[in-house]
Amino acid sequence: MKAEIIAIGSELLLGQIVDTNSSYIAKRLAENGIELVQTTTVGDDLQRMKEVIKEAITRSQIIITTGGIGPTEDDLTREAIAEVFQRPLTFQPHLMDQIEDLFKKRGFRMAESNRKQGYIPEGAIPIENPKGTAPGFIVETSNGAIISIPGVPPEMEYLMENTVIPYLRKRFEIKQQVIKYKVLRACGLGESAIGLQIKDLMKESRNPSVGTLASIGDIRIRITAKADNPEEAANLIQKMEKEIRNRLGILIYGVDNETLQGNIARELERLNLTLSVVETFTGGIISQKLTSTNSNSFIQGIVLSSETSQRQYLNLSLKESEFLKKDSKWFTDSLAQKARNEFKTDFGLAMFGKIAEKQGEGEYRIETYYSLSTSARIENQEYSLGGELWMVRERAAIIALDMLRKYLLKTKQSD
Repeated sequence: MKAEIIAIGSELLLGQIVDTNSSYIAKRLAENGIELVQTTTVGDDLQRMKEVIKEAITRSQIIITTGGIGPTEDDLTREAIAEVFQRPLTFQPHLMDQIEDLFKKRGFRMAESNRKQGYIPEGAIPIENPKGTAPGFIVETSNGAIISIPGVPPEMEYLMENTVIPYLRKRFEIKQQVIKYKVLRACGLGESAIGLQIKDLMKESRNPSVGTLASIGDIRIRITAKADNPEEAANLIQKMEKEIRNRLGILIYGVDNETLQGNIARELERLNLTLSVVETFTGGIISQKLTSTNSNSFIQGIVLSSETSQRQYLNLSLKESEFLKKDSKWFTDSLAQKARNEFKTDFGLAMFGKIAEKQGEGEYRIETYYSLSTSARIENQEYSLGGELWMVRERAAIIALDMLRKYLLKTKQSD
C-alpha cells in the first residue's frame, strides 16, 4: 500500500510557513504500516495542482492533501480535485449548517465567502470538521482514494486521528503492521567512509533497511523495520543495530535525538568531573554546544580570537609567543593546561587553528590542533581541514568534542 502527501499553499514555497503537517502525517502513516513514497509541495496554482494530483494517482493508492480548502480565492484544492476526477462541485447543506453554527458559537458573523466551503466534489465522502470552518472530503477511486483535509495543524491532526486513519484502516483492511525506525549517530569519519563499512547492509537488507543522512561532522544511520507488531519490529532493529555497532565501534556516539555534547555532559556528570575550554579558531562554537546542555560540569569557556588575547592569556611576551607558536602542538597544550589550572577543573580542552593556504573563493585549508589536559597527561590530535571557514569551524568543534568523548569512553572502560 503506497501513499503520497501533497502540501498545498504558496506560503510553503515562499518559506513563510514551515510544513510540519507532512511530517506528522508521515509518522501516522508509518505507524499504521502504510508506506509513504513521496511528498510534494505545490503553490496555489490550479493548473500545477492538477498536474501534481494526476501524477500522484498514477503512483499511489492513497493521496492525502493538506491546505487549500479555505474560503478565499486562492483556496483551490476542491476545484483541482473536482476537475481531475471530472466531478462537479456540489453544495452540502449539512456542512454549511455546521460552518454557520461554528461561527455563531465563536461570536462571529459568517462572511459570504465561507459558503464556498460547503461545496465538495460530487459523490465525495464529506469529512466533518468540528474544530474549524473547513470540512474535508474523500474521493474514492477504483483502487484508492484522495483525501483532502485542512492545513491548519490542530484541525489536520484531529481529522487524521478521528476520521482519516480509521477510514484507511477499514477501507484498505490494513492489518496491525507497524513501521519503526531507530537512528544511530556517528562522528569521526565522513559519510562516504562510514558508507563503505556498511555498504552491503545498505544495498542488500530490505527489512530492516539501512540508510545514511549526513550533516557537518555528524552522520545519522537510520534503521527502518516493518513488522506485524512493535516487538517484532524492535527485534529486527536490534539485530541490525548490533551488526552496525560491531563494524563502526566507537564511531557511534548516540541514538535518535541524542547529541554529542549532551552525551559528553551526561558522562562528565556521571563521573563527577568538570571541564573548561579555550577556543581560538572556533570562536565559541564548542562552548556554545556545551552551554546548551545546561550541565554544571562545564565550568568555563574562553574565546581567544586574536594573537594579542592568546599571548596575554598565557602571560607571554611577543618574542616568547612567536617562539611558542612555532610548535602549534606545544602552544595548544599550553592553552589547555592553563585553562585546567586556572579554573581548577578536571579537564582543560583547547582548540587552535591557523590558515595554511587559500584554496579558492572563500575556501581555505586550515591546520587544526586539539589538546586535552588531564591530571595524568595531555592528549593531542591534529588535522588538516579544508572548506569554507564556517564549515571548518563547525567540523573542528565536533572533532574537539569527540576527542573528549573518546577519552571519557576509555575512562569508563577502565572503571
